[in-house]
Amino acid sequence: MPENRHIGRRALLAGAAAGGIAAVIPQQAAARGRRVVARPLANPGGSLPMTLLSYVHPSGRAVGRALGPDGEEVQAAWHGLRVRRPRALHASGSYTLQGVNGHGALVGYHFLPDENRTQAVVWGRGGTPRRVLAGDDYRAWGTHIDDRGRVLVQTQTEFQADPELPPRGGLYVLRPATAAAPVRITPPDPEAVNAAPDALGAGGHVIAGQVRFMAWSRDPFLWHAGRVTELTRLTGAYRPVFGAGVNARGVVAGSAEGDTGEWRAFVWDGERLTDFTRFDGGASSVPLDGRFLNTRGEVIGRSTATDGPFLWSPRRGLKPLPTLPAALYGTTATALNDRGDAAGHCFTEEGQRAVYWRHGRIVDLGLPPGAVESEASWLTTTGEALGTAQFPDPEGGTVTRAYRWTVH
Repeated sequence: MPENRHIGRRALLAGAAAGGIAAVIPQQAAARGRRVVARPLANPGGSLPMTLLSYVHPSGRAVGRALGPDGEEVQAAWHGLRVRRPRALHASGSYTLQGVNGHGALVGYHFLPDENRTQAVVWGRGGTPRRVLAGDDYRAWGTHIDDRGRVLVQTQTEFQADPELPPRGGLYVLRPATAAAPVRITPPDPEAVNAAPDALGAGGHVIAGQVRFMAWSRDPFLWHAGRVTELTRLTGAYRPVFGAGVNARGVVAGSAEGDTGEWRAFVWDGERLTDFTRFDGGASSVPLDGRFLNTRGEVIGRSTATDGPFLWSPRRGLKPLPTLPAALYGTTATALNDRGDAAGHCFTEEGQRAVYWRHGRIVDLGLPPGAVESEASWLTTTGEALGTAQFPDPEGGTVTRAYRWTVH
């Protein structure tokens, strides 16, 4: 996905103009009797158009990057038809937004180049930034925040002179609004030197990867209230689990690689492990990122047996999701909400197109006016799809704008 890091200022401003036009004339298309409206994530008039979505909360609040007045990309948050730039913790350096909760609190980190130090930061509901887990840590990153105000912070506690070795550090859960001491998450392997966060569930469950010296990859584990479960051992995977997620009830879903090299999607509810291989006999996997597991324990993924996306339910089992007649290959579901709606993309002769599933039926989200490709990566609780669209760049290549699609 283009990130607009090396696109000229004139091209970016041209893309902003395209986004402004789309804001006035929403894209509308008929799809199986439904009307689709696409709107850019930008302020009224088209200012501060979002170019990348780092995270979208089920409520629709989002954080990512936006195009500033001078043509440079800036960190921004989206809510209530507005894009805003949060206040910086320091006058120097720069900050990065990593997450947002349903109340509008933000989490991220601020980098101070003069000190070569990174500080974890939380922005409260009023937008005031505050450093969290202050101490002598060499670096700290705020990575996740949930609706109860729990924050995940990863630290690097000493300077690592050898880049070939993993840095020592820690992973903490803390509640900035209380006086409670931070809780350190201890990896199950005593030889592990650090833990890297992957997911924070609404019930306080954490999925992280333990980092060892001389290890080629991270081994994921589930942590909750001091108890840990090694996911690799749980699934019997030949290699570590990838793309694991956890919901509010502690149900875990992910992909594990077997000794034959094939991937298989799985769900673990704390007692029973369900391996999707037994449903279709082929390889299967969940998306590497996004929200692919909902509170009902339903999971979206992709199967090699059907060469397409599926929706798995604890009650109904695994069912293939339909694809567009124009789809040539590679239809992928990347987002799922608690209603069972799904979103993703497919490839046609014209290029990549965003798609949407409601009640098991597929809807072509189409292309905003002037766009050449589109992709849906997130879904809100009410069923709005959020993602990106690519527009031609007069200087070559494309520019990217964030969009939200509403299906009526």
